Amino acid sequence: MAGGTWLGLETARRGIMVHRQALDITGHNLANASTPGYSRQEAVIRATDPYTVPGINSSCTPGQFGTGSMVDYIRRIKDEYLDNNVRMATADSGYWEDQISIFQQAEACFAEPATNGISKQIVELFKGWMDLNNYPTDLGVKATVVETASNLAVMLSSVYKQLDTIETGVLDVDAGVVKGGMMKDQVDQINSIITQINDLTNSIKKIYVVGQQPNDLLDKRDALLEQLSHYGPVQVTDGFNNGKPNGELTLAFYGTEVLNSSSGVCLNDLELEVNAGGEIIVNSTSSGEIVNLSEKLDNQEFSGSLVGLVNARQKLIDEQDKLNTLAEAIRDEMNTILSASGTGYETFLYTGNLENGDFKVNPDLFKNPDKLDGAIAHAAAEIRDKDIASLGNSTFSEYYGFIVTDVGNAAKNANSMAANQKAIKTQITALRDSVSGVSTDEELTKMMQFQYGWQASARMITVVDEMLDVIINRMGV
Repeated sequence: MAGGTWLGLETARRGIMVHRQALDITGHNLANASTPGYSRQEAVIRATDPYTVPGINSSCTPGQFGTGSMVDYIRRIKDEYLDNNVRMATADSGYWEDQISIFQQAEACFAEPATNGISKQIVELFKGWMDLNNYPTDLGVKATVVETASNLAVMLSSVYKQLDTIETGVLDVDAGVVKGGMMKDQVDQINSIITQINDLTNSIKKIYVVGQQPNDLLDKRDALLEQLSHYGPVQVTDGFNNGKPNGELTLAFYGTEVLNSSSGVCLNDLELEVNAGGEIIVNSTSSGEIVNLSEKLDNQEFSGSLVGLVNARQKLIDEQDKLNTLAEAIRDEMNTILSASGTGYETFLYTGNLENGDFKVNPDLFKNPDKLDGAIAHAAAEIRDKDIASLGNSTFSEYYGFIVTDVGNAAKNANSMAANQKAIKTQITALRDSVSGVSTDEELTKMMQFQYGWQASARMITVVDEMLDVIINRMGV
């Protein structure tokens, strides 16, 4: 005995449907060949259950007549290990990337070497003292010394304020309360990403429940996870049910669970806080501390842009402190010399400090430069080459040069490390794309394969139709 009369038609029809669906998937791949984050898909084709033809001498077991094929499911080509490596590389790269522009801005504040920079003003100040030593009663020379000192004070204050503005742009804090800045913006973005991941996960779970494969939604979720990893290291655990994925997701950020779709945890209420010790912490208003960013930096866990920004901000604060130390050293040394003049100006050639914003030449002396005693000019000029204890036994020029070099090295190091990490990330991403990405040549080859398969199945229907026509319409004629 043989299969039913219409078995051949049904088998050919299934072949047409399978190849049409496979062509549709191929077209979808080609349409997304340049789509960031898209993972290649393919139709998993399997043979349908065979038709059993019982007979007198045969048992009722399958395997005698094939019934065609079907698309079992649409597979997303993905390597989870490479995805995890890309996320790790993204976090490492993120640590350096956002620091580059910050240190470049800081470097631009000093504008060294420059014709009229701070370094030049330090030289001019002591040159003025040497001129006053040669012409101790010259009112014009005295006025030049005071004016040069005032210019130096203004420049130091200006650079300090510029660094303070950059630092505030990283994190604006008022009495421990975070008001704004890059870090706050990034935490707001993190909250948005976690919300989007949670919403996508809920949609993905529903599609798995009805037995379908949410490939495009999974790609969107993976893209968001990679975006989140820029801000800090993430750990992802997918959920399974009886060995099959069910769309569940557990997400940890800096080692703390912020999303668990099975238990309903979704910490999208993160905010920044600066504690009494000056440490920067990410808190959840519903569950408490998530991560101490300052502690991560102290432990040299250089991962994620949030910790990178903490590092950049601390570096700016350190450079401000060094500038203030330099200004105070100049003030103290000058005051010591001036106090020996006996002119009544025995304290504060310079008053205040950079932090308080009142670092300047004594106003009375500025109005009456003739009160400057030329007799102290020689002692003041000699300070130029003096090793100052508060400056690490460096001269004023040497210490300022150290500050400028330190800022320049920070910018250079951030740029170099960012380039290095970017190269690593690019290489790992290329490896992932070689597995998951779309090859147009490969897809075009498949397109021809499925096209010929479709044509062959269609031809099969024509042949069966012709055979049936002979039986139905021509036999017995």
